[in-house]
Amino acid sequence: MLEASLRRMPLFATVPPPVLVELVELAAVRNVRTGQVVFHEGDEAKTLPLLLSGQIKLARTTADGREQVLHLVRAPASFAEAAVFGPGVYPATAEVTRGGVLAEIPRADLLALLRRRPEVALAMLASVSVWLRRLVDLVEGLSLRTVEERVAGYLVSAVARSGCALESGIRVRLEDPKRLIAASCGTAPEVLSRTFRKLEARQLLCVEGAEVTILDAPGLLRLARGESR
Repeated sequence: MLEASLRRMPLFATVPPPVLVELVELAAVRNVRTGQVVFHEGDEAKTLPLLLSGQIKLARTTADGREQVLHLVRAPASFAEAAVFGPGVYPATAEVTRGGVLAEIPRADLLALLRRRPEVALAMLASVSVWLRRLVDLVEGLSLRTVEERVAGYLVSAVARSGCALESGIRVRLEDPKRLIAASCGTAPEVLSRTFRKLEARQLLCVEGAEVTILDAPGLLRLARGESR
């Protein structure tokens, strides 16, 4: 199971099979519960965390005490690679938002493996690039996009994650509590509720509890892309 889960992660997708076996042998697996903090911002990055099931929120606290969600990690996925391969300090706090299973590879053992097998480092560069792209998109979204555009983007992504095509009439269940959706969109829960009402007034969607019906898929996609201004 662990080997199959690692192979589905971009970080290990192209790693040679013998090396993947070594990584599995290095990993320690444990259960994590909702609300548990895996590590705090500023902690020493002693391990590379690999989420096998469940969900984890990566967030930072601003100077005025507000929380900014950087990413919701959905299994199977690796995260905190930049800290492990770089300065050795976690740049954000990781909190479990849906209980599951976490594997961890000791940083010292992983770096030793990369020194022995430098070709593996090339295979792992793709994952670090993905995280950089996510952070660039986050900064762009918070600074250049409206709340309506960010929420539309979240919904478009949620449909994609459900495995369905984005089309009018499709129904998608919200994966996360609305407070988490609001945080990931860089806003407050009450603003998210108002935003949903605005999108309903524009006849782009209909919200019923935790289910959203997409009424105008092309219009929602244009809004998510910032083409509706």
